[in-house]
Amino acid sequence: MKTVNMKSRSVRAKTPAAQRTMARFLQAAESIFGRHGYEGTIVRDIAARSGVNLGTLKHYWGSKRKLFRDLIERRLRPIHTEALSRLAALDPRLTGGGLPDAAAVAACLVEPAFLVGVQSPPDFDFSAMAARRRFHLFFGRVLTDPSRDIVQDTNEMFADVTNQFFELMRLACPDLSRAELDWRINCVFGTVTFAQLYGERIGRFVGAEADVCDDLASQWVMHFLTGGIAARPLIASRALRSTRTAATRPRIERKATNKRKRR
Repeated sequence: MKTVNMKSRSVRAKTPAAQRTMARFLQAAESIFGRHGYEGTIVRDIAARSGVNLGTLKHYWGSKRKLFRDLIERRLRPIHTEALSRLAALDPRLTGGGLPDAAAVAACLVEPAFLVGVQSPPDFDFSAMAARRRFHLFFGRVLTDPSRDIVQDTNEMFADVTNQFFELMRLACPDLSRAELDWRINCVFGTVTFAQLYGERIGRFVGAEADVCDDLASQWVMHFLTGGIAARPLIASRALRSTRTAATRPRIERKATNKRKRR
């Protein structure tokens, strides 16, 4: 599948001074978006936080939409690249090997989301603690924001990763029905998403003891998920009886909204 690169042609080949100005503007946009979402992010606030002229947006990007397409490309492309590379290494159709292990497939999504093995892009240092905190909040908001623009851009970038992940999970779990496997995969996605947003709401119950490095956090999450993703299928007859006696639970999909944009 063709990889979609969302970086606008207008933001390439800038002078070092222009790159620094753009970096400040992007960092401010990342911070505000992480707290308030796409619709709640106002360009005037980005300019004030970054300390640059309000005309910076129009000069370098042209629109708020193009700014965030560039920001998503810059921040999430390294995650996409690492996840896709890991999935390809487990794909028996590409390697000629045996069926993949379910936990290993799950790790292809979980560990890059914690920046394990992810290479920092030229304009962003993932090793800096403040940058990692800002990134995780941004990534979590991207994964949950209902804005039509954000949903579309995220789906475009990660379509190939998602498709290959589902295909490998089906190969790794041949005894599971598609429906039961789908629920397990949704739990993996949910864990990855919520872990990005870990903060005061949950952390207050434990305190600083739970504020660990990304490597350890990913190990804990993978240890927890491994038991569930590789569990034996639920007994078919029992599951069938449950579906016949209980009301069907409707699936809730993340839909894009078409709210009026604030500029």
